[in-house]
Formats: sequence, C-alpha cells, structure tokens
Amino acid sequence: MAVIAGYIQFNTLSKKELHYINQLATVFNQYRKADVHRYDCDNGAIFQYDFDAYQQASWLQTESQIATLIGHPLLTSSRSDDLQTMAKTTSLSTCLQQCEGVFSFCQFNSQLGTLVLATDPLGLKPFYTLKTECGLFFSTNLNLFKQLSIKLESDAEALTELAVLGYPLLDHTPYKKVKCSYPGEILRFDALHGVIKQKYFDWVMLAKQDMPIPDAIAGVTQAFQSVVSKAIYTDKKVLSTLSGGLDSRLINCELLRQGVQLKSFNFSKSDSQDLYCAKQYASQNALELEVIQVHDTQKLSVEQRLGKHWRKAKHNDYKTVSRPQISWSGNGGSVGLGAVFYGDNIYAAAKENDLDKLIQAYLEQQYAYLPKSVVHNANQLQQKLIDNLKLSFKPLAELPLVKAFQLFLLLNDQHHHLSIPNEKVCEFKMEFFHPFYSWKVLQYPLAVPVEYVRRHGFYQRWLKTSYPRAMLAPWQAYPGHIPCPIKVDYQSQWQLSNKNLMRFNELFKLWYEIMRFDRHQLIKRSHFTALCLLQLTHLKNAQSNIRIAQRFCQW
Repeated sequence: MAVIAGYIQFNTLSKKELHYINQLATVFNQYRKADVHRYDCDNGAIFQYDFDAYQQASWLQTESQIATLIGHPLLTSSRSDDLQTMAKTTSLSTCLQQCEGVFSFCQFNSQLGTLVLATDPLGLKPFYTLKTECGLFFSTNLNLFKQLSIKLESDAEALTELAVLGYPLLDHTPYKKVKCSYPGEILRFDALHGVIKQKYFDWVMLAKQDMPIPDAIAGVTQAFQSVVSKAIYTDKKVLSTLSGGLDSRLINCELLRQGVQLKSFNFSKSDSQDLYCAKQYASQNALELEVIQVHDTQKLSVEQRLGKHWRKAKHNDYKTVSRPQISWSGNGGSVGLGAVFYGDNIYAAAKENDLDKLIQAYLEQQYAYLPKSVVHNANQLQQKLIDNLKLSFKPLAELPLVKAFQLFLLLNDQHHHLSIPNEKVCEFKMEFFHPFYSWKVLQYPLAVPVEYVRRHGFYQRWLKTSYPRAMLAPWQAYPGHIPCPIKVDYQSQWQLSNKNLMRFNELFKLWYEIMRFDRHQLIKRSHFTALCLLQLTHLKNAQSNIRIAQRFCQW
C-alpha cells in the first residue's frame, strides 16, 4: 500500500510550484529508491512509494497516461492486471463499481489533461487534497502535508470530532484547507473545470434492498468465500491475527476451509478471556498460534505490533509465509455485521424517527463530550459536533432512520479502524487483507431488517448456518449483545480494569507539547497544568480529560 502523492496544475509551473515538487521529492527520497516511482510532466509530478508487500506491480506508465494504486487488488487477484483494465476502460465509474476492498486509485492522462483520484467504497483509504492558487496537492498520507512549506491552520470542528468520536465527519481533516475524499468518490481535476466530485458508488440503493434472511445468509457466505479466495491468490501459507472474538476466527475458518496453512498471532493480556478463547479455538483446529502478551492493548494497533514482532524482529517463521508482509485482519466485522455500536437507546430513537434524540443517544453511548475544564469554547464546539452529525445524515434521508444509522456507522465509524495504521504504514511496512470491508459482503446485512442485525443476531445465525465449527470454542462477546453459550471464567477486556495511570514521563511530554503547541488555542493550558498536577499527586484521576487534550494536539 504505502503512499501516493503529487502536485498538478494547468499553467506554466513557476519557481514556487517547482519548490513544492522538490519538497515532495525530499519526502519520497527517504524511502528505498527501488520502492519509489516518479512521474514528471509539464503540469507537475506524481510520486508513489510501495514496499511491494503484494509482490505485484502497481504502477502503469504509457505515452499518454500514468495509473497507479495502493491497497487491495480491485477486480481480480492481480493488481497489475487490474491497472491494465482500469487504464483501458471507457467508463471508469462502471469499472470502479465492481471494485472492492481498501484502495486508492490515481490516473493522470497527459493527452486529456485530466487527473483522476478515486477512493474505495467505504473511504477507508481516502485521498487528502489541498488547493493552492494554481493547482492541487494530493496525498493518501495526511501527515505529508506537515512536511510542506504551506501554513496549516487547525480545524477546531475536525479536532473535536477526532477527540470525542475517534473519526472525522464529512470531508473534515485536522487542517482547514486540507479536505478528505468521501467514500466511493471520484475527484476529477482539469484546467477547464477545476475539481469536480462524482459519486460512483450508491450505498443508499444497497440499503433499500429487502431480502429474506435465508437468502441473505446464502449471499453473504458466497461473497465472503469469494473475496477470501481472490485475496489468497497463490499463497500456500499466510499470516493472520487471532483474537478471542468472532471476526478473526471467522477469517481463520475460511482460510482453513480453502486449504491454506496459517501462522497466527494473538496480542492480549495474560489470564484474559481474549487469550483463553483464542487458545481454545487454536487448539481445536491445530492452529499455529503465537501469543505476545501486552500490558496495554490500546497503546499500539495490531498493525504496529505485527510490524514490530514479526517484520522488524526477523521472526524465524518469516520466510515460511508466502507473502510475509501481508496479514489477514478481522477489522470491520463487528461494526458491519454485528452493528456493535447500535445501542438500545439509539435504536429506540431511530424507531421514533427522531434524529435529535438519536444523536444525543449516540453521544451518550460514546461518551462524546468535551470537558469544559480543558477545552475553550467547549459548548460551542459540542453544538457544532451535533450540527455536523446532522449534516452527515442528509445523504441518507431517503432511508428510514433505523436503516440510515446502520449505514452511518459503515460510512463514518469505520474511518477510526484504519486511519491511524494507514498513517504509520511506512514505519511497520505491513499490508492487511480486510474481507469484512468488501461491499459485496456488507450488502447482505444491509438488506435485512435492523432488528435482526443488531446485537450480532444476523452474524451468529450466519455462523451457525455456514461456519458451525467456529462456534465450538468459546468466544468473547460484546456487552449487551447475544452472549456466548459456553461459560468462560476469565474476565473479558471490558471487565478488566485499567489501573495504570499515565506515567510521569508520558504525562510530562504531553504537557510540554501542549504548552508549546501554537497551531491552535483550544486547550486551557493553566487548567490542563492543574489537572496534570492533581493526577501526579493522586488527588484526582483526570485521565479521561487528559486523553481528550492529547487527541487535540496529536495532529
């Protein structure tokens, strides 16, 4: 996957614009030369860094165009073949409608003078764009903009969303002038029209489908098997994660069913339900499971942990895996198939068709409130958050609210799962297959009534029908969802109390960063200092408010 970035304009490049391109070149010069492609033309330059985890070319250059992608194969098992197909198609929108997975696609046609940027149907690997006086910067890595000589102004609304929800709404990013592409969107840029946005994928149409549950289960089974088979390609042995939940277990089930040998990792606390359930499943299926015990499961993403323990540590089994820089991940299953964040109060408000009540219920469920003691203008920012949530529901207005919220979670909350790993991908240099993010899989839970999807109802019925072996070992169920019928004495991750407060060094580093952080003045610095002192002297546990402040300054 890695990074695509560039700068394109449609008049003569001045010294200022050439300076921008030189800055981009400096960024890409830090990577191994063999992994970097560069395209120069009269209109600017396009760069791609790809550490070849897929072992397939993802850069196509002809006399008339350059086409490149990062992420999953789009149409077949081969990204190289997919690029050829995309370059020749007479209808890019129609072609993109059949693409699935997590990807970014870039095409520049020098004869037509058109730049095309497309992101996957869920917007999990979006393009970030910044308009200048004459042209357009674009990148799949948001942090890249901080390395350019362009003054970035913080966006208080986006920072609020990231701090309390964990993801940005609409086209927001932490910076006012930098915009994020929407799910299933094509951006076209040329001299005559500037930037034109075009939606190529219609989630609302999928959500309008009405399908009997047996048909939906048959459909999701076939779609899931197909997307896994396509991603396997010719691999004989693959790397996977295996937690105590159902998502990674289901993926392992299907990989085993398709005759692939597995090397699986579990990252969890000792004596936890997560570890016990993973071990039970691995034992029943003779899986090669390696356990890495961690003290703080939230400190690093599983992607970062695999990069550290698998790739950087030069693991003994590294060369036995067919494509050792790719792992299978269960990200997205619980949101897409289990509707994990569709709480009872939210559902009650949705059935009343009361959007205001639904938003309040969602904020309460997510504890999505700004602390007035730490953040300036907390009340105003909280209201802007509510306003932006309402705006996020406008494109879904054709749907009943119970269905609109289900789709809202798919198109918004999912950003949270991959945004941080995507920004760090150049550090851990690992790619991940995410079969739960395929629209061909997700269309089926969207096509049945919400009451059958909530609380993992549809999910568990699917497993009982198509993957009964997955339910022989106990699993870690979400609170309030259908419980596991097999009793487990170990505590779940939601029962384990995290008594470890932020250490002095970490707290001091955060305090220092906030004191010198001059991009915005949202944090009440004197109040924050007082909270840090109360925390250090154990007079008050202010960890939650301190973490909010930390999220504000991380960009």
